[in-house]
Amino acid sequence: MGTTKLAKLLLLFFTLLTLATPKVIQGIQTKGLLVSHEHSFSQAQIEQSLKELKMRNSRRLMIGSTAPTCTYNECRGCKYKCRAEQVPVEGNDPINSPYHYRCVCHR
Repeated sequence: MGTTKLAKLLLLFFTLLTLATPKVIQGIQTKGLLVSHEHSFSQAQIEQSLKELKMRNSRRLMIGSTAPTCTYNECRGCKYKCRAEQVPVEGNDPINSPYHYRCVCHR
């Protein structure tokens, strides 16, 4: 009688242990703290960052393989930078117009 009572207690113990093991292994689910940083950018800062991004990727955005190199004569009047840019051939309809390159002075 004592062995059957012990066997039933062991069976109950291992059954409860088997049912409780996934929760113990999984652990208590914790919710991480959501930290949101409020960044307030002024319109001028946004425009400046977009301009910098556009200047950085300007060669990639140009039609054709590479932009031509501006010569000394084309950049003679520039104080700062001179860079080749795409300019529409027809100014009236720039979207459907073909492009050509022109050297433009930048500040």
